[in-house]
Amino acid sequence: TATTDTSVLVSLQSAELRGAISVLFNRILVPTKVREELREGGEKNRAAMAAITDLALFEHCDNYDRQLVKLLLDTRKHLRQGRDEGEAEAVIQATQQSAGMVLSDDPLGREWAKRHALDCHGAIWICHELRRTGYLNELRPHYVRMISGGRRQPLAEMNAFFGRFWRTANHSRRIPR
Repeated sequence: TATTDTSVLVSLQSAELRGAISVLFNRILVPTKVREELREGGEKNRAAMAAITDLALFEHCDNYDRQLVKLLLDTRKHLRQGRDEGEAEAVIQATQQSAGMVLSDDPLGREWAKRHALDCHGAIWICHELRRTGYLNELRPHYVRMISGGRRQPLAEMNAFFGRFWRTANHSRRIPR
C-alpha cells in the first residue's frame, strides 16, 4: 500500500503507465487534495482522473487527521496558501493508514516522508521498478514521454536508472539534458 501526491499521477499519465503501477502495488490511497488538484488541472489531467476513478487499485482516502496536515504545512519555510497540501495529506495518510510508502516527485514531500520514517519514491523509480521486474522492456520512451509532457524530472537520476539497464557505450541514447 502507498499514498500518492499529484505529481506522480501526472507523470505516470505522461509516461502512459497509469495502470502499470498495479504490478508494484495492491492499493494506492489518493488524498482529497490530490483529487482536487487533478480536477483543477482540467482536460490535461483527464486520463489520471479516469484512472483513479476506474481502476480498483486506487482508493479515495479522506480518513486522516486534518490538524496534523495543518501542522505539517505550518513547518514550511514559504507558507503559500494552497501549495503542498497534496504532499502533506499523502504523508499524514501514510502514517495513519499504515501505508508502506509515499509516492512523490516533490522535494518537500520527500523530505516530509523521510522525517516520518516513510519510504518515498517518485515516477522515475516506478519506471525503473517496472523495468527491473520485466514489465517494461525499455525505460527511455517512458522517461522521454514524461519530459515531453512538460514534467520536470531530475535528469541525472533518470540517466542513472537508465544506465543500469543499458549495457553499451552508445551515449547518444542518454536522456537529453
